[in-house]
Amino acid sequence: MLQRFTDQFGNKLPSIKGSKVLVACSGGLDSRVLLYLISMQDCELAVAHCNYRLRGNQSDADAAFVEDLAKKAQLTYHQKEFDTQKLAEQGGNSIQMIARKLRYDWFEELCQQHHYDYVMTAHHADDNLETLLMNLGRGSGIKGLSGIPRQNGRILRPLLDFSRDQIHEYALQQGFRWREDSSNATNDYLRNALRHKVIPALKQELPNLLNKLNETQRHLRQSGAMISTYLQSLENKVYTVTSQGLTFDIEQLLALPNPNAVLYELLAPYGFKDWDSIYSLPTADSGKIIFSQQYKLLKDRGTLELTQMVAPLEGSFEIVDIYALGPLPIQLEFETIERIETLNKNAIIVDADKLSFPLELRKWQEGDRFHPFGMKGSKKLSDYFIDQKISRTEKEKIWLLCSGSEIVWVVGHRADDRFKVSEETVNILKIKWLD
Repeated sequence: MLQRFTDQFGNKLPSIKGSKVLVACSGGLDSRVLLYLISMQDCELAVAHCNYRLRGNQSDADAAFVEDLAKKAQLTYHQKEFDTQKLAEQGGNSIQMIARKLRYDWFEELCQQHHYDYVMTAHHADDNLETLLMNLGRGSGIKGLSGIPRQNGRILRPLLDFSRDQIHEYALQQGFRWREDSSNATNDYLRNALRHKVIPALKQELPNLLNKLNETQRHLRQSGAMISTYLQSLENKVYTVTSQGLTFDIEQLLALPNPNAVLYELLAPYGFKDWDSIYSLPTADSGKIIFSQQYKLLKDRGTLELTQMVAPLEGSFEIVDIYALGPLPIQLEFETIERIETLNKNAIIVDADKLSFPLELRKWQEGDRFHPFGMKGSKKLSDYFIDQKISRTEKEKIWLLCSGSEIVWVVGHRADDRFKVSEETVNILKIKWLD
């Protein structure tokens, strides 16, 4: 096993000769074997242990066991405790998801602080099969079925070619001691239920299951690479990457032979799950929105707009003194000038004496009216947005600068005619939005 383990570096995995390697060690069978196998390589080692404080004294005993291993091997040891249960309750996510985020965030911090080149985890072939079955039950695409990546940035998983039985047999041959996690013996979690009930039956009927799984996932990864190349060829034709997310040209999208497949591959990373609704969105009425946990997908005339949801800034903001501005949601600049200047849409010139302080900065509301600069009479702001073909997403970002009950400026779009400079103007004020 040691020779097979060593041979993969410089072949399936990058060479670690002379590298600084951080080994994630829980104290269980898999990570105990990993720590030994890595210690036989030509690299500089350190050990990291996460105490999730989920099993009371048992968790503390695991930490003490790993610390003792590191001490006897004269290895640098890092340990961190997490109040995982509390964080899971606060965040509304499962304990497994919270624990995963906590450990990988911490590993990255350690790499930054101590200049580790790689982090090694003890995922093996049975873990890979469990993950595939879980993703299969979730309706995952090719990426989810392609398995646990052997390398993900600085994260390396050098035990993926070995089964749990092979690792266990090797540990017994070497006379290793390890810690047993009592929670692994229960079927409280889906992964455990698959491990204890489903996978043994599959292995009995398909003795070569793990080897065939590796072959199947290799084919899936090749297909995934081909899909990625195809999607790249559609960029700036069918979809455009924006600062907020993605924009799809519906006409170009529907002209493709498989538009639903393109939508799935591009939108799956954003957490969407209601795929039937997404597939019908290109032909839905304008204004329809589909939400994931952090993103929204809007049908807006001829496009689909993917943007991240940002908590709206509530209320309004007063501007009492233009030369001593308090905190504002957008950056404005006020300047007294002597003569009229040529401006772009991010600046306006007004008659300062027509303003009533304090000015107010707020979001637009239904029923708002203003007098668009250069036009006679008033216009509903909602109608102005329609005329200007301003999307719903863009409308949500627009601020109004107001004097009393009157709109002075639809910031970044149009000034109000009532505050324009005339021949009688004495004091000219330039207002600039620093976008």
